[in-house]
Amino acid sequence: MSASSPDLGRRDRFEDRTFSDLASDPQFRVVVDQVQAEKKAALADPGPSWKEWALHSALKWYIGLGLLIVDGWVVDFWLIQGTYLGFVTLVPLLYAEYLLWQYLWHRPQGLRTGHRAPRRWVWVHPVRFGRWTPEADLARKGELVPADQPSPAEFL
Repeated sequence: MSASSPDLGRRDRFEDRTFSDLASDPQFRVVVDQVQAEKKAALADPGPSWKEWALHSALKWYIGLGLLIVDGWVVDFWLIQGTYLGFVTLVPLLYAEYLLWQYLWHRPQGLRTGHRAPRRWVWVHPVRFGRWTPEADLARKGELVPADQPSPAEFL
């Protein structure tokens, strides 16, 4: 593109300029500063570890897909046999899958914990916290404090 060519609306694009033009351009400098600030922020707060990410969010999708495939196999087996018993057997199978899901990822609405009597098993939520939840990680470390008691860290 020569300097005498008509303006086609591409004059301010970065691709049409040489490196020396880009380095002195204040708009480009702003973009570079933003990228550097984003990199520093990402390094300062890297987020969850790969294990936490996999257990707390990624495996939900894969296990859910696996359970759906198992349900399809059960229904398909009974439909090939020529009976609709597969739909009846889905009820206990779906309940077992629900219990598995609650065991792994149940998160209580309000965090009501304490050193009271141990929580009894109920049909809807078999565990206090799901095995692969952030609350369970805190409980295993002993950092989970009851809501009605002060935190020990406040006094140290």
